[in-house]
Amino acid sequence: MYKKYFLNRLLTNKDLTTKIKIYFSTKSIGDDFDPYEANYIYSNLNPLTIKAYVRELSPEALVWKQYGLKEMGAKEIICEEKYAGWFRKASKIEIDNDIYEVYKEGVGNRAIIQKRPYKLIRILLQKK
Repeated sequence: MYKKYFLNRLLTNKDLTTKIKIYFSTKSIGDDFDPYEANYIYSNLNPLTIKAYVRELSPEALVWKQYGLKEMGAKEIICEEKYAGWFRKASKIEIDNDIYEVYKEGVGNRAIIQKRPYKLIRILLQKK
C-alpha cells in the first residue's frame, strides 16, 4: 500500500513530472486523391496534455538492454495505464519541444508500451 501511495505522489508532483503533448489527427481526402495510392491528408488536432515522469535513457542502455536500439535521443515515460490508448493512437508526441516516434506507425521497436504494477505503464520513445 505504501508503494502505491508513493507512486501516486510521484506522478502528481509538479516538480518531478513533465508535460507531454499528444496530438491526434483526422484523415481526409484531397483534390488529388487516388484510391489505388490511398494518399490521404492527415490534419493534426489540438494537443491533449498529460503529466508523466520522464527520464532520458543513455545510449549505453539502449544498446545493451532489451530494446536493441542504437540511435540517440530516447525517453522513458512512466504514467497511468489509462493513457495507453492515447499513446497507441497518437499521430505526434512532443516532449520539451522535441518530436518522438509514435506507436501506430509500426517502425520496428522505436515505441514500446509495457504494463507495470499498480496500474502504470512504461513507454519508450525514440526521437525522430
